[in-house]
Amino acid sequence: MPPASGPEGFDPLEMCIARSLVHDVSLTLCKSRLYEVIAPFTARRLAGSRDLAAFPAVASDFQVRTQVNPSLSRDLYAVLSLDLVVTRTGESIYRHEVELQSALLLDVHYLLGAMLTEQICGKIARQEIFEFRRTGAPPSAYVHYLIAMDYADRKDLASLRRAQRSLIRSSRLAPDYVPALSQLARTKTLEWLERGSPDRTLLTEARHLAERAQLYDPTNSASLREIGHAALYLHDLDTALASFEAAQNFAPNHADLLADQADVLTHASRHDEAEAKIARAFALNPLAPDDYYWVGGAISFFRGRYDEALNRLTTMQSPGLALRLMAACAAMNDNPEAAARYRNGALQRDPTFTVEKWTSLYPQPNKADTELYLHALRLAGFPRA
Repeated sequence: MPPASGPEGFDPLEMCIARSLVHDVSLTLCKSRLYEVIAPFTARRLAGSRDLAAFPAVASDFQVRTQVNPSLSRDLYAVLSLDLVVTRTGESIYRHEVELQSALLLDVHYLLGAMLTEQICGKIARQEIFEFRRTGAPPSAYVHYLIAMDYADRKDLASLRRAQRSLIRSSRLAPDYVPALSQLARTKTLEWLERGSPDRTLLTEARHLAERAQLYDPTNSASLREIGHAALYLHDLDTALASFEAAQNFAPNHADLLADQADVLTHASRHDEAEAKIARAFALNPLAPDDYYWVGGAISFFRGRYDEALNRLTTMQSPGLALRLMAACAAMNDNPEAAARYRNGALQRDPTFTVEKWTSLYPQPNKADTELYLHALRLAGFPRA
C-alpha cells in the first residue's frame, strides 16, 4: 500500500516519487509467479481508506504498509518507511527505511526496487515455512518449492533426489508454476552430472521440463538457463549458447546465470569471453559457491594458466568432480605428487572413470582443447580405458 499522505509541508513532488517507488516495487512483485499481488490501483484505494471493512473482497496474507516521515537528520530529507505485516496477526516481520533524495532515487530506482523486493520475498518465504511447520497444515506448491530449495544447492545425489520429490509435489499442485519446473529441470541435469552415466534420459527430461516452463513464461530467465544447461550436455552447443544469451537479456545481473554462461563459453572454446563472464559473476557474488571456482579453474586451464587454475580450484570447499581438473592442472604444472593426490581422490569418488569415458560424455567442439585436456588427464595418471 502506498503512503496516503506525507508530513505537513512535504513537497508534493517528493510525495509523487515516494508513491512511484512503491508502485515500482509492486510491479516487480507482479512479475513473479511466486505470489499473487493486489494491483496498485486497489492498493491505492486501500491506503486511502480508513475503513478496510469497506473492501470485503480484498484478501491478503501479507501487507506492505508504507509511510513518509520527516527525517531525523540535519539534511531534512524525508524517509519512506516500509513495514511488512502478517495480515492475520498484525505482526510486523520486516521494516526498512529509504531516504527520499530525488537525485539519488533517480539513479538507483530499479536497483532499490529489486533490493526491497528481494527482502520482502525472503521474509515472506521464511514466514510461510514457519507457518507450515507450526500448524502442520498441508503444504502449498510454494512451500514444497521452498523445502526443495533447501536441498537443491547441495550436489550429492541424496539431496538432489529429496529436492526432486518436493518439486514434483509442487508442480502437481500448480502445473504452471515456472520456478518449480525450472528448478526440477536443474536437479535432473545435476543428477546426470553426478552419476556420469552415458544414458542421457535425465538430460532429455530436464530439457522438456525447462521448455514447458518457458512456454508458460517466455521471458523467464531460469527456464532459458536450464534449456541451455541441458542442451550443453546433449551436445547441442548452438542451442546452449543461444539459450544463455536470451536468458542474460532478461536477467543481465544474475550472477549464477553468468557463471553457467561462462561454462558454456568454455566448452565452445571462447575462453576470453568466458573469463569476462566469470569475472563479472565473481564481482556480483564475491563470496561465491564452489561452482564459480570450478568454472573459473577450467577457464584458466584452457588459457594455459595452470597456477591460476589451481588457486581457483583449491578455493572450493567440496571439490568433488573438480578433482579431475585439479589433477590435470597439477600434472601440467609439473607437480606429479599433487597430481597423484588429486587423481586418487577423484578415482575414489568415481572408480569407473577413464579418459575414454570423459570423451564419450562431454561436448568437444575444439579438437585442440580436447587433446590438451586428455593429455593432462593421461599425464596425471588416469586410466585410458
